[in-house]
Amino acid sequence: MASYHFSVKSKNKGYAMGHYLYIARLMQYENVRKKSDELLESVELGKCMPSWVKDPIEFWQAADTYERANAKVYMEYEIALPNEFTPDQRKTLIETFLDKHIAPQQYPHSYAIHNVKSRLSGEEQPHCHLMFSLKADDGIERTAEQYFKRYNPQDPAKGGAKKIQLQDGHADYSTFLLHIRKAWENHLNDALAEHCPTVTYQINGQDITIKNQVSADNYEKYNEIHGTLYLPEPKLGAGKQNETVEYLVEIQKIRQHNANEREMEQKQQVLKHEPFYSCLNEPYNSLEVMYYLNHLAKKAKNKKELEQDFNEIIKTQKPKLQDEHWNLSRMDNQLQNSLCYPDPQVDFKPLIGLKPQMEAKPVIQENKVSETIRPSTQPKPKNNDYDFGGP
Repeated sequence: MASYHFSVKSKNKGYAMGHYLYIARLMQYENVRKKSDELLESVELGKCMPSWVKDPIEFWQAADTYERANAKVYMEYEIALPNEFTPDQRKTLIETFLDKHIAPQQYPHSYAIHNVKSRLSGEEQPHCHLMFSLKADDGIERTAEQYFKRYNPQDPAKGGAKKIQLQDGHADYSTFLLHIRKAWENHLNDALAEHCPTVTYQINGQDITIKNQVSADNYEKYNEIHGTLYLPEPKLGAGKQNETVEYLVEIQKIRQHNANEREMEQKQQVLKHEPFYSCLNEPYNSLEVMYYLNHLAKKAKNKKELEQDFNEIIKTQKPKLQDEHWNLSRMDNQLQNSLCYPDPQVDFKPLIGLKPQMEAKPVIQENKVSETIRPSTQPKPKNNDYDFGGP
């Protein structure tokens, strides 16, 4: 099943030339990752380059030399590609995306598609490194030094090329990031629908076919919306942490957890009449209930917001609960009584098969915080699923 990874990075003066050689696997990087059998699937050395460039290496060397000290010399998109696709399909996927989001601005750019096997699972992990300059080529003849000088709006021929910022046309840089990440989500999902629209899982001896699609949402947001419990993975990359067995075992545990959670999520989507169980075996009568629990856990200290949330839950959930034949009167009474009981007294059960319970004597306790709902305090690993690394 396809996965989503789309990161945006930038580097200042002095890094462009080295990174270009790294992604193109030139000179000192020619045999990098030889032990991992990495393939250089495709490489585009330079597009939208100004007229003075004979070899893209000249452009990135000039950028390091002539750009001002604190400028962003290059931006980079690091993009995961589906291993279900052929190398030609992956290249077409990248080219069609660049035609919409890089070529129209005439950003000089280079890209390469690497395919390396995962150190844990052995699966192929194709991904693209795209680096581009914000100094857009406007077709005016300039020398290399002049190209990177400050833009002259009164007489463009006397100044350098204009730097077109990514956030131009957007409210701010954060808005642009949401836009470009969503654009890749839509672009990839369209391609998946054409070439590999479904994936089949086997759960409890039953084949379940689902849509092959990705989401740009981070784990926290996705969990809130869909009622799941996915955990983000720390990045493997390059570093001494990869030398420890414990670090790799922890990642394997997270991947196994997420695989179990994915099976449960897909089963719930197919068998919607069954209660939802997370991979931690916690039952909920619907995905919406878990969403609200996550929501309420974050606002448990704000009485006014809690009251508004409860009213919203009653308004939206009551019709659904009635359709599922829950005893709403009993639930309402228990919720009211729980305000003055020291321990939770709510035990939600369907209407069928209910047995009367003896009423407990009310014990009034004020300012007691329930221990049943608490936000998670577990530290969050970095949200990055891929063994990309860098020079």
